[in-house]
Amino acid sequence: MKNPVSRNVTIACMFNYVGGCACIYFMPVFFQHMYPLHKVEFASINALSLSCLGFISTLAGGLISDRFQSKNPKILAQVCAIGSLLAFPVSMICFMCTNNFWLSMACLSLKYLLGESWFPPCLTMLQNTFGK
Repeated sequence: MKNPVSRNVTIACMFNYVGGCACIYFMPVFFQHMYPLHKVEFASINALSLSCLGFISTLAGGLISDRFQSKNPKILAQVCAIGSLLAFPVSMICFMCTNNFWLSMACLSLKYLLGESWFPPCLTMLQNTFGK
């Protein structure tokens, strides 16, 4: 952990995973409590959003990082940070909106689309650090 890139990426990933796990365990309870008549809709939309939009976000994060890495060496960290920062307010709206199920689900879907772009650049930073 003497290498600052390795240390910072590890710490950032730990925070991301803790937040993700907390969200995963909290979300079904929240939606069941706030919108008890929308169980099927929540399960379907959440599964589709997480798998499809999460995949698109991950792919986009990798493509953006690969495309601009030669022009901007900081793009890897910027993709991770910008995606996470954009997903945060959308997540807050998702959970603070307690009177509109569809708005809450749209924000949850947008959270997946914006926030899952961190993984490919994170792995590339680690590979660049230890590959040299």
